[in-house]
Amino acid sequence: MISLDDPRWPALDHRGWSEGRGAPDAPFVPDELRQLRADPTDGGRFSDLWPYLCSEGTAWPAAYAAVPHLVTLARGLPAAESERDDYLYVIGLVALCSGELGEVPGDLPDDIADAYRQALPEALSLLAETLATAEHDQMSTRYLLAAMAALKGHPDYAEILNELDIYAECQSCGEPMLELPE
Repeated sequence: MISLDDPRWPALDHRGWSEGRGAPDAPFVPDELRQLRADPTDGGRFSDLWPYLCSEGTAWPAAYAAVPHLVTLARGLPAAESERDDYLYVIGLVALCSGELGEVPGDLPDDIADAYRQALPEALSLLAETLATAEHDQMSTRYLLAAMAALKGHPDYAEILNELDIYAECQSCGEPMLELPE
């Protein structure tokens, strides 16, 4: 994984960061990861950061560099810790938004792409442990199962689980709002 001091971080775009410059409120990812290393249970900080890495169906280059760090953060937390769930879900979301498992943008540096791909199996193991040992409400279970599907290489199933409300039945008529893919 690339160091948090690596000079390439400014070149790794995210939702609020492009061509080495960010919007006034945009986070600088390595600084945020440094803060999360100091306190991995800072759910508010992570909640503020992750949509800049992966959202709206897009995983930005900074997400791929961040994933190995997120795996390290998740590894350091007990399986029952809700922040661990959040890290693992976002890793799965990056995988989901990337298409095929391990797929990365063509212009991503090889070492960052390799570190991302090497982090995925450990994320899957941590996720399996988390699902097996911790209690989760229905919503958390749904999102963790979506992450699991993505990390197993099933992006279509991951998408269905992630967007399950879209596939819910109409409460007034009982008809499916959308047809589920086969």
